[in-house]
Amino acid sequence: MPSKLPVANYGPPIMIVTPWGDAEGLRDRKLPPGRSTPRDEVKRNQRERLFAAMVACCEEQGYENTSVADLLEISGISRVTFYEHFDDKADCFSAAIQEALQIAVAAIARRQGVEGSAAERARSALEAFVELLTLQPAAARMVLVESYAAGERAVEPVRQAITEIGRLAHGALTQMPGHEGTPLELAEAIVGGFYRVVHSRLQTRREKELPELVPALWDWALSYPPPPQPLRLRGRRGVVALDGATPPFAAYSPEQRIIRSFAATVAERGYQQVTIADIAATASISQGTFYEYFRDKADALAAALDASGAQLRAATLPAARRAEDWPQAVRVALGGTCGFFAAEPAFAGMRVLAIYAAGPEALAQRDSSGTELLGTILDPAFENSPEVDEIVLEAILGAIYGTVYLQLRANGAEALPEIAPLLTYLALAPFLGAEKACAVAIGNARRER
Repeated sequence: MPSKLPVANYGPPIMIVTPWGDAEGLRDRKLPPGRSTPRDEVKRNQRERLFAAMVACCEEQGYENTSVADLLEISGISRVTFYEHFDDKADCFSAAIQEALQIAVAAIARRQGVEGSAAERARSALEAFVELLTLQPAAARMVLVESYAAGERAVEPVRQAITEIGRLAHGALTQMPGHEGTPLELAEAIVGGFYRVVHSRLQTRREKELPELVPALWDWALSYPPPPQPLRLRGRRGVVALDGATPPFAAYSPEQRIIRSFAATVAERGYQQVTIADIAATASISQGTFYEYFRDKADALAAALDASGAQLRAATLPAARRAEDWPQAVRVALGGTCGFFAAEPAFAGMRVLAIYAAGPEALAQRDSSGTELLGTILDPAFENSPEVDEIVLEAILGAIYGTVYLQLRANGAEALPEIAPLLTYLALAPFLGAEKACAVAIGNARRER
């Protein structure tokens, strides 16, 4: 869709609300010249107008298609003044991200400080966050969606903010009756579930759905009492990774060899940074050979997601179907998922870490296969518990993705089997309660060691 914002000297921008003023009125916010206005106030005014322009541009045409000229046209800032504040577009974007995050985290913290019980304060903080998202959807999209297209520099402040929100959630949970011993990793997983629901609504511009989802998400978050036993399997490493060694079936398929090389390159360098030349070099092929099988990088990514998703299902579902009951099937499937990713670190890095920078279609493809897999093994749970809202499936999937994401970044793919019991608990506790879910997650897993 063509941009409605001025890229050169087009008409005025459409109305986009930002934390720093409406986009169409940014030029009118310019302070009068002269020495009467303090220099710090002038600088703040200029930066805020540029931040608002960045929000507006990202909302209409995306970060990648935004230029410094676009920002100047909307904000009314001169090029010389822009470079007095920022080195380049990326520098401005990163500063805007950090400023927006400070506003969001402060809003959550303020609500947690109001009077009332611990549960009332936490519920108020969640409602404040959702209210902020619905009032400022363009800024929220810039932070939670567009940041991945801008690279590591823009994403790191988002990670730090999510970590801080996880810390706040942990502090809130431990003050609630029945949740006093909640481990930090469980609170972080719950935040991961919220994040997925929010991210998917923002990416598809359905943020107006969020307020009505709050009650179900709140009930889901409270369905996780502290587990009776630790949900970690120490010393569960030692799986031989297949990455770097071509499995037998791929040795006969040039397409599969390219897919695996593509996944390894993307996992190492990030999707946005990888070129066809990089992929060809990793696969030891010419670029011409690459184009014999794939149209472009996006086509290769779709094929890699399809292939890795099919292999993941093959590695988990047959064993899950042989389980004695559905809770055991969940344990087997999630343990198999961790084992598969431990053996295939390139696929893990591509599907869990690098995918967010690849755009909405790729993320939707990844999430579709994840929803299908989790939905298959949890279908009996929902049949037996019709009172559980359907949004819980999406939240559980987000909690699982978030937990895998943190473990993968911190300790690598080989450490993923250690968190299999935690993932099982995340999937089972809303249906079975803490004790039964923990018994399935830990009891059987420990006997298998």
